[in-house]
Amino acid sequence: MKVQERLGKPLLDEQEVQLIEEVIFQSYQQCCSVTLTVFNPFDDEKITGVITSIDRPNRTVKLVRRAEDYSWIKIEEIIAATL
Repeated sequence: MKVQERLGKPLLDEQEVQLIEEVIFQSYQQCCSVTLTVFNPFDDEKITGVITSIDRPNRTVKLVRRAEDYSWIKIEEIIAATL
């Protein structure tokens, strides 16, 4: 069995961070679907859903995939976002 190597988290520049935050806010305001790429040390995860809540003090977003199926995701762990 092959041992999977850990990946380092990519460093995003200020412009990339700002773009991710704009896409998150747009999804929240318009209640439209967004695809977030969330960092994982073994394999980044793409999650699609609608942002229904933004917790600014804790820097997390609530992404709802289906009724009763949601995740709280740390904004720092998001490495890409597309509408």
